[in-house]
Amino acid sequence: MTFKKIIPYLLILPILLLYGVFIGGGLFSIIIESLGHVPILGLQGFNINSYTSVFSQKKLIESLLYSTYISLTASLITSVLGVAIAYFFVTCQGEYIQKLVKKTLQLGLIIPYLYVVFIAMLLLNQTGFYARILYSMGMITAPHSFPELIFDRRAIGIIWVFVFKGTPFVALFVINILSRISNIYKDVGRTLGSRNITLLRRIYIPLCANTIVWTGCIIFAYALGSFEVNYLLSSISPIPISARLYSMFINPDLALIPQTMALNVILFFFGGCMVGIYGFGLKHFLRRISR
Repeated sequence: MTFKKIIPYLLILPILLLYGVFIGGGLFSIIIESLGHVPILGLQGFNINSYTSVFSQKKLIESLLYSTYISLTASLITSVLGVAIAYFFVTCQGEYIQKLVKKTLQLGLIIPYLYVVFIAMLLLNQTGFYARILYSMGMITAPHSFPELIFDRRAIGIIWVFVFKGTPFVALFVINILSRISNIYKDVGRTLGSRNITLLRRIYIPLCANTIVWTGCIIFAYALGSFEVNYLLSSISPIPISARLYSMFINPDLALIPQTMALNVILFFFGGCMVGIYGFGLKHFLRRISR
């Protein structure tokens, strides 16, 4: 390997070391505490009792699967909408429409998640805006006849929030890639009689597949580990794993700290495995539809 090829790695080495110290040090500390070594509480030994207690919880697997369902659904919907919006942006001829779309995406990207949670409660609740509109139009007999979209077992409200926030994120990244693609590909495709859907499948998706996969993995990982959205909008049962973890974290019983850290470690490694599986599956799917 020549020196010129090493230069990019040397340039990012300081930030890698910084993140390695903070993230690696924090993870090491969590693992130590999960093994029962919490000197501030007088716990000096090392054991796996906390992991045994966590794995003995009846609804642990249910929470993990429920969180996976939320993350998978939200990330897939987000990827589809993001790519569709990006494709509309690059194929749209009106410069004003392009600016409007981009500003709207940028606005959606900077809105905090807690604001979007508040918007979801205002819009999707059974006494919210949509329910009142349908009731005033006579389409439902009473506001409570509106489908339960918040605090429901299907997690529609949670998924809606992640889709609302994640779609601009995916769309802006894909737009950045698609905008750099030469029009020669599109012109050749048009010459050969390709339609818009064929151009999207055979040209644009293969060229931005890596971006779609990486942004989808980021949305999946965030939806799996985010606690504020899951905690505020989740149903009583089942409970997303991140909401369960946050409930344990704010519990005043300090004796639960090793169990809390053990669940944190479990979520970290489970999330890493699931993100890897999701990324591999999404990449394989994009290759198949591009044939």
